[in-house]
Amino acid sequence: MKILLLADLHGDKEVLDKLGGKAGKYERVIVAGDLGDDEYIEKLLGTSDNIYWIPGNIERLEICGELQEKCIHGKKIELGNGFNIVGFGFSGPTPFGTPGELSEEEIYAQMKGLPIDNKTILVTHSPPYGIMDEVSVGIHAGSKSIRKIMEEKKPLVLACGHIHQAEGKEKAGDTTVVHIPQGNMHKGILLEINGHIHLDVEKL
Repeated sequence: MKILLLADLHGDKEVLDKLGGKAGKYERVIVAGDLGDDEYIEKLLGTSDNIYWIPGNIERLEICGELQEKCIHGKKIELGNGFNIVGFGFSGPTPFGTPGELSEEEIYAQMKGLPIDNKTILVTHSPPYGIMDEVSVGIHAGSKSIRKIMEEKKPLVLACGHIHQAEGKEKAGDTTVVHIPQGNMHKGILLEINGHIHLDVEKL
């Protein structure tokens, strides 16, 4: 199974064109937040029927309810062989006062009941605090609640976006954290499942 992970598209029109021709080569395409405005999201979902998404901090808190199709915020998708994907969107507070922000208390309260296990690929918009989340030297913008959930529930993989300066992967306890490249740079992460998990950068 091949899954393409994208994040932080920010309304990039070239991504729509590229996905229209390539999305079908993956079993699923999952976009980890900050897609763009409502019209862009609808166009993106219209490029292929295998695209799923979670909201980021630039999306409105109500957006999943209004554009429910393929929104996996707070939901679980079974992938076979015990593997599964769980999504959780939005972000903690930012200096920019964006619409899709939750308090750390709200994030933890909403995530603690999610069915996350050691075969879960947890897709969040925000990174866990302290892991590929520096916005400048010594200043971290990740979520402490997501970090706590990761340490408690031990998902196999945590894939995230949000911090444009970061990309790569890092092992944190039992979890591999992968920071998805900024999507409007026309890169993502290819996640392959063949009895085990393989992660690599994928160009659009």
